[in-house]
Amino acid sequence: MIMQHAILHILDTNTGSLIASQGEMNVDNVGVHEYIEKLVNKIYKGDIKIGNLLPDSYLDKMIKQSDFPELTTKLATKLFDTISVSESIPAGDLLSFQATIDEGPIFGLIKLNFGARYAHAVEYEDDQMVNNLVLNQSILPAATQTVDEAILVNVDDGSYQLLEKKQLIDGHRVPYFSEIKPEVSAKENIQVIKRTIKNVAEKYDEPEHEVLAATQEVIYNSLAETGSISTDVIAEKVFGDNITAKQEYQEKLTAKSLPTEVLVVNSEKYEKKYRTQKFKLDSGIEISIPVHVYQDLSKVEFVNNADGTITLMIKDIASILNKFNV
Repeated sequence: MIMQHAILHILDTNTGSLIASQGEMNVDNVGVHEYIEKLVNKIYKGDIKIGNLLPDSYLDKMIKQSDFPELTTKLATKLFDTISVSESIPAGDLLSFQATIDEGPIFGLIKLNFGARYAHAVEYEDDQMVNNLVLNQSILPAATQTVDEAILVNVDDGSYQLLEKKQLIDGHRVPYFSEIKPEVSAKENIQVIKRTIKNVAEKYDEPEHEVLAATQEVIYNSLAETGSISTDVIAEKVFGDNITAKQEYQEKLTAKSLPTEVLVVNSEKYEKKYRTQKFKLDSGIEISIPVHVYQDLSKVEFVNNADGTITLMIKDIASILNKFNV
């Protein structure tokens, strides 16, 4: 990443103050460069939404201006006016930057929420040096922490990647960080698929643990093979010969405007997440089973008993390792 501009504006809603920086940060400073680059990498690995800026939209007009401190001050002012009316939105700094990556020039906005941390302070009391603890309310997050709100815009084509979190404003939870209309995130699409599967399975008396396990397996395999999720393959795998259930499932997804092929940005993240099937039994026992083992009846088998209970059989065990950690 080659950094051209970076500036930090303080959105201190605790004191009701917007402190806009008049000058830019030194992007040749190794610490500044590394901090921003690590944040950008965290954003790309997050549950991002993708889309394109509308021509002549507010942000589209702003990033085309040449005076970087002025344009970022306008963006900071607009954001501060929005968050200052809400008590639930945390105070923080707005980090704005321009850089060039392999895909081209980008413009970034990242909201860095304040955290409270204790630090030591050397003070003098009655001519004696005393090391005290002081609580600093304005500590910025570490570069390794998750970013909640950010947008990275490709300056050449207006495509963007967005992270945002709904906050309470005027009694409603809204994604205040943007005024653009992003596509639904992969996480939201998967949640829609999961809820729909559960609803249809319940109607047709399909065991929930089985249909959800089958759904997870299809998602995992689809992502590994194509980087997308096929809702048609899920229907076939989960409901098999139950044509009515399959049809109802697909109609519900169509009504929710979900495509038959759901593209997943950062598919590696979800592959890692879904490579293990996790179950919690009513006895309190929790068990994790790798996807490639779950369907192997020589290793794992769920047996439906006549009294309605289920027996979980784990077979062919050569050794057991107790993972007690200190």
